[in-house]
Amino acid sequence: MIPVAKERGFILLEVLVAGLALLAMAACFALFARSMELRAADGCRVRAIFLARTQFASAQADANEGRLALGGYPWQGEAGDLQEGGIDYTVETNISGAPDAEGAAGLYRVAVQVAWQGETAKGKLELEREVARHGQGE
Repeated sequence: MIPVAKERGFILLEVLVAGLALLAMAACFALFARSMELRAADGCRVRAIFLARTQFASAQADANEGRLALGGYPWQGEAGDLQEGGIDYTVETNISGAPDAEGAAGLYRVAVQVAWQGETAKGKLELEREVARHGQGE
């Protein structure tokens, strides 16, 4: 039998410190995982804004040339722009007359809706902008 004075082990204080350290590490890991999720979601929103701005620029160019028609408007960029990192994007654009235009020719409201879906991300962004035809007297 081993004498009592020779027994070694952990004291309660050591166990409590080790437990607190493990708890802190687990909290840091959860925080890190959440920040990675937010980073991925933010990347999708940035991509959606890029796609919407592409549509707005194309609508503005078509309005300047007098080719912008009311109704649905297809995606005007490259087909490859609608997929990135395993996430598929869809862009829907609707052109209508600006409600405050009161008969002013060449003033349109452009509404762009960008939706994305992937294994890890899903969301939707809607943006509106008024587009006016420039250089009508030319």
